[in-house]
Amino acid sequence: MKKIFLILAAATVMVACGPSRQERVEQIEDFEDSVFENAIGADPATADQLTDLYVAFADKYPTDSLTPQFLMKAAEIQSNVIHTDRAIQLFDRVINDYSYFSEVPMCYFLKGNAYDLNCQYDEAKAAYEVFVEKFPDHFMAADTRKLIPLVGMTPEEIFEYNMAHAQDTLLAQSQED
Repeated sequence: MKKIFLILAAATVMVACGPSRQERVEQIEDFEDSVFENAIGADPATADQLTDLYVAFADKYPTDSLTPQFLMKAAEIQSNVIHTDRAIQLFDRVINDYSYFSEVPMCYFLKGNAYDLNCQYDEAKAAYEVFVEKFPDHFMAADTRKLIPLVGMTPEEIFEYNMAHAQDTLLAQSQED
C-alpha cells in the first residue's frame, strides 16, 4: 500500500511540475511546424497561442539560451498580426533583459516598425533614431536613416519628398563636377 501511495505521490509531483524543458521545446517546435507550413501565415488566435508558448518558456527558463530567440519570435509574430502593443512589449523585454543577444539591434528596428504599423509615428521615429544611434555600423543603419523622414507620410508625400531630394542630389553632383 505504501508503494502505491509513493508511486501516486511521485506521479502527482511530476504532473504538477508540468512538462520538462525538452518537452516544452518539442511542443513549441511542433506548433511552429503546424503554423508555418501554411504559406499564408498564422491567424491572430494561432499567433497568440504560439506567443503564449514562447512566453511561458521564457518565464519558466529565463536564463536558457533559447529564451531571447523565443521572445523575439513572439514579438515578430505579434507584429505580423498587428498586435503591436504586445510586440513592442516583447521587443522591450529582449532589449532590456537580454542585451547580449545578437539580435538586439533588430529588436530596436522592428520595434520602430511596430510603432509605425500602429500609426504611432513619433514613437516609430524615436525607435529608429535609437537604432541608428546605438548601431551606426549595422547593415540596415544607412537605409534606416533614409527611412526616418518618411515615417507617417502618405505615398504621395513620399513621392514628392523623393522627387525633391532627387533634384537636390542631382544639383549637388553637378556642382561637384
